[in-house]
Amino acid sequence: MSRQLSLPLPSPPPLAGGGRGEGAPPPIPQSPRDRANAEQLFASDPAVSAFVGASAGSGKTKLLTDRLLRLMLSGAAPERIQCLTFTKAAATEMAVRLQRTLGRWVTLKDAALSRELRALDVEPTDATLTEARALFARVLDLPGGMRIGTIHAFCQSLLRRFPLEAALSPHFRLVDELDAGDALTEAREDMLSRAHTPQLREALQTLAGLSSAAQFGRHIASLQRDLPRLSDALRLGDDFAEAPPPVLDLTSNNETDIIAVAVTSQHAPAIRRAAQFVQQR
Repeated sequence: MSRQLSLPLPSPPPLAGGGRGEGAPPPIPQSPRDRANAEQLFASDPAVSAFVGASAGSGKTKLLTDRLLRLMLSGAAPERIQCLTFTKAAATEMAVRLQRTLGRWVTLKDAALSRELRALDVEPTDATLTEARALFARVLDLPGGMRIGTIHAFCQSLLRRFPLEAALSPHFRLVDELDAGDALTEAREDMLSRAHTPQLREALQTLAGLSSAAQFGRHIASLQRDLPRLSDALRLGDDFAEAPPPVLDLTSNNETDIIAVAVTSQHAPAIRRAAQFVQQR
């Protein structure tokens, strides 16, 4: 396993008799594999603050799972542990590995379980063996299981607990990318269906001559990605239609050239027509 491990804690000075202080990293072996495993074991100690930088598939999830196991074996109550990850996939993988390990510990004989605990740098006393076997039932009995989730989900849970302090509706709902796209499409179709006045019908006819429905949808998506520019354009009001060509990225004042560019391009000219339509609506 190849990765970099940054350990912010300095090593304590050697003790009398040649030993090292408690919590110090073990001596680094010469083999790169042994060195990586030793650093991983040190970083899995819950008493150590460590930053781990590693590529995909190099063992980050295993390290976090080992750290969680050692934390519970040291006496931490499972219901008081909050594990945060960046992705739902990582949270799911960590929860699955934890349940799989704890379930295996229940059925292992003393010798086999002792080897696994030693691999975690945990002394396999009778009390530790009993605690290791009991963890599966303790975690299984937790309402909702272990709290392993993403940072976004954790922040959302805080907002739901304190909506008034956050100035939010207690029944707020997060909108994902697909829901946002569907809402934008519905709003666009509703806007187009309400083009009943002569002014709106004229704008719609102009828009229909410049782009298809699919192209118009892409233009709206482009506007969503550049809202400050759209806001500045709409603030021009009646002066927007008379805006000089540089504002619209045009290089010609000729109406024929402008129409030709608008028909063949999805950039500023088409955005100008779409923005006029949005403003009139």
